[in-house]
Amino acid sequence: MKWNKKGLICNSETFELSWYKKNTMVPIPYLIDEKKLRIFITMCDEYNIGRIGYVDVNPDNPSEIFGYSKKPVIDIGEDGSFDDNGVVTASILEDSEKLYLFYSGYQSCVKVPYLIFGGLSVSEDNGETFTKISSRAPILDRLHGEICTRCAPYIIKEDGVYKMWYTADCKNGWVKKNDKLMPLYDLKYLTSDDIEKWNHSAGQTVISFNNEDEHGIAKCTLWKEDNLYKIIYSIRSLSQGYRLGYAESNDGTDFERMDDKVGIDVSTEGWDSEMIAFGERIKIKDKTYLFYCGNHYGMAGMGFAELDKG
Repeated sequence: MKWNKKGLICNSETFELSWYKKNTMVPIPYLIDEKKLRIFITMCDEYNIGRIGYVDVNPDNPSEIFGYSKKPVIDIGEDGSFDDNGVVTASILEDSEKLYLFYSGYQSCVKVPYLIFGGLSVSEDNGETFTKISSRAPILDRLHGEICTRCAPYIIKEDGVYKMWYTADCKNGWVKKNDKLMPLYDLKYLTSDDIEKWNHSAGQTVISFNNEDEHGIAKCTLWKEDNLYKIIYSIRSLSQGYRLGYAESNDGTDFERMDDKVGIDVSTEGWDSEMIAFGERIKIKDKTYLFYCGNHYGMAGMGFAELDKG
């Protein structure tokens, strides 16, 4: 697998929006029709509080922007709710003529920096508007062993069963670096027969750390090919921030890490020279794209790469 980088699509300087001043995070592409690819993204304000909006691009050339959201399609929650300090895109699933947008909700804390739990919204007008299903409480709430982080769900439906890969606490949930608490989380797996009900048990760990420098496995994108589950995920390390990794599995739970095969890394200079994160894969006609974020957790913006056919 080799990805050819196509460049930056947008950052907070691209648009004049009062609620979009800093990071551009977790692009989630959704094909509206053959002429419109909508990329849902987290747009952060001057305090780095995220709200979900979108950018409309040409599916044949995603560098070409022809529309964007003038207001958030998903806003932060009311005070005291699980998402009162930010909402961050996670994944999209079409099901029963509805479009479900999963997201992560942030709350600021005192003794730990924050809590992050998974939320869900639904659209019945093909992604124009969304209504929160988890309006105050998350669909992924705290459980024993996963008390600070249960977020970034990626869901597919197979044989009537919803399958979720998500990020959650591991070990004691935090590690200290230079007197700053950094989160410890890896990738876990759950199933459900109801898209809205996931809080029945803690998940099974499916991808964890390769070394002591790594402290986060986050935001995956998954597809099936050649009878294999293939997955790209973000690897957070103490020494260099985020990179992308790759793994394969016969059953969706027992993954073999093959990070050297992910086919993309930081550039020698520019907007993605220090960090690449939050990749999302989509296949459109004969092209396969990978949308991702760049330096400083997306402060430098969001861009894309195209899979080499060779």
